[in-house]
Amino acid sequence: MKLKFFCSVAIFICIFSLSHSVYGASLQSGFIEGDNVNVRSGPGLDTDIICRLQQGVSVGVVEQSNGWLKVQFADDQTGWVRQQFIEIKSPSEVEQQTSLKMLPINDILSFAHSLIGISYIYGGASIRGFDCSGFTMYVLAKFGIQLPHEASQQMEMGLPVSSITDLVPGDLVFFRTLSSKVVNHVGIYLGNNLFIHAASGFGMVRISNLEDSYYLN
Repeated sequence: MKLKFFCSVAIFICIFSLSHSVYGASLQSGFIEGDNVNVRSGPGLDTDIICRLQQGVSVGVVEQSNGWLKVQFADDQTGWVRQQFIEIKSPSEVEQQTSLKMLPINDILSFAHSLIGISYIYGGASIRGFDCSGFTMYVLAKFGIQLPHEASQQMEMGLPVSSITDLVPGDLVFFRTLSSKVVNHVGIYLGNNLFIHAASGFGMVRISNLEDSYYLN
């Protein structure tokens, strides 16, 4: 299942694959150890942060440099992570972990539901508090799916969906709110026009309806 999105005036949708990330045979496999681990543009603390990864996210390990590992994602993008935050595993260990990560959509939705009521915190991406993209990043990271901590960047990882009627539970829905010219909000579709998200206006993770005027206008 490929990453997809639907575009309208205010609502965008995308679908994320539950398949475990697959890398070339020449790459070692590594798994993130820790939450909110920075991925940087180069091997040093003075380089830009590209995104943050959560515990258990899988990456391909390309090379090592002075305590840093260059990592590659399933979409071939690369970045650098401090070596102490990556556990490199043998092929047999990877195969076992892969089988555990082939989880159905219902497990993702159940995990998302378990976070209802957690506070909205701008820039948050942990159970101490989430912003909208931090929430989707955190939920999907638990199932081995890597997303950047930015709604517009998450949407750019998608392919078009022809109609809003094509939505299925587990899709991501994106919005332009407050007359924004760019995507600035994201949530996870639950079915029956409902989606779960970290809502700044309500100060918490909650369920909302796509037909609410705030999200349609």
